[in-house]
Amino acid sequence: MNASHYYRILGVPENADISEIKHAFRRKAKSYHPDINKSEGAHQRFIDINEAYTYLMDLHGSSSGGSHGTVAGNAARDEYYRRWVQRERQKARRQAAQRARMKFEEFRKSSVYRTTTMLSHMLDYFLLFLGVFVIIAAGFGLYTQGLFIEDNGEETLNIGGIVADLLITIAGILFIIMSWSNIKAHRANQKKSRNHE
Repeated sequence: MNASHYYRILGVPENADISEIKHAFRRKAKSYHPDINKSEGAHQRFIDINEAYTYLMDLHGSSSGGSHGTVAGNAARDEYYRRWVQRERQKARRQAAQRARMKFEEFRKSSVYRTTTMLSHMLDYFLLFLGVFVIIAAGFGLYTQGLFIEDNGEETLNIGGIVADLLITIAGILFIIMSWSNIKAHRANQKKSRNHE
């Protein structure tokens, strides 16, 4: 076994950055928390997910996982993994087992889950504002270019500009739809959790 299996556990590529790792952890931890998932292997899967998260955050030198800096290259990563297993694996598994014994609502309030949730919300709002900006930029681009361009002394329809602005606008709309649906889902979850309290 080497370091690569932790990336596979979280379902992220080996060149994943910290935000991708946090997002994958949050999604998987919610799916496999034993308080929610009653399948036979959920408890062990949840522990593995937490162990993978702890290792990858430590590997990347996150403030929540350690200060070892980013380790590059397969050989260096595998050596780091070997040392990490000797030093940290049992501690990570104990923490994961403790999180698995929590009720899911209590786990949601833990610092590890809140941190990944906050990052996810920041990304959603960033994508929302990016979508609005892209649509405004596309409209401004079409306004400055105009619907017609001069070609050999004749005015012709600016098809290239119109198509480009239309595609950019569609991309902006997709950003807005995706981020707004995530924001609405988060608000619904917050409301549901307040109603349970």
